[in-house]
Amino acid sequence: MKKFLTVIVVLLIAAVAFVQFAVPKALTNYLKGKVIELTGAQQVTMSLDSLPSAKIVLGYVDKIHCEADNANIGELNLKQAVLDGSSIHIDVKELLMPTDGISREEHANRILKSAGSLELSGIITADSLKNFLAQKVDQLQSPQVVMTPEGITAAGRVKILGREADVQIGGQIVARDGDLYFQMDSLNVENAILRRVNLDNFLHDFNLTERVKMPFGMQFRSVELRDGEAFVKATRN
Repeated sequence: MKKFLTVIVVLLIAAVAFVQFAVPKALTNYLKGKVIELTGAQQVTMSLDSLPSAKIVLGYVDKIHCEADNANIGELNLKQAVLDGSSIHIDVKELLMPTDGISREEHANRILKSAGSLELSGIITADSLKNFLAQKVDQLQSPQVVMTPEGITAAGRVKILGREADVQIGGQIVARDGDLYFQMDSLNVENAILRRVNLDNFLHDFNLTERVKMPFGMQFRSVELRDGEAFVKATRN
């Protein structure tokens, strides 16, 4: 009987140790894999903290910290993306057994049941914006982007009304209704004929990332322009 009780105690200690250490580590590694899958990030570090650690098995996390390098959020690439959250409740069932027939974005939103706070920050580099504009501005060739605290200048060649010309686009990145936009403020054309054309129709804003593509229902709130980059921040609605 004494030997039997000793075995039971050992098994209980092993089970507690497994729940306390092995399960949180396994869940952390699984979440890291999901971040890489959803964002295409090249490198991801993540930590989950809860007291007691056994709460993580049920999906309750006191604090989460995640860093991802070159993460794609929608069509936008973020350098040094950082996610911080507190009082997180994760739907473990949805995480491990995703609902069939839904998009990756909807799956990500279902994983997070609630959060006391959740904040995503990251850096948009001049190269990232250059690649975006090259895809979105029709006929724009070899754009060069310069970012300063005062604004953004993009220069390149573009075909307007069948004619090629050197253009210089002035603008800024703004947060509006939860989305990020490249807001065009000016368009200068180095062509004597095209300068006589009303170019107002070519001035419009480009949505850098639609919030329906943002994970966990997050919305962009602020933008800080810097030399060579823009620091952006999003929070959960």
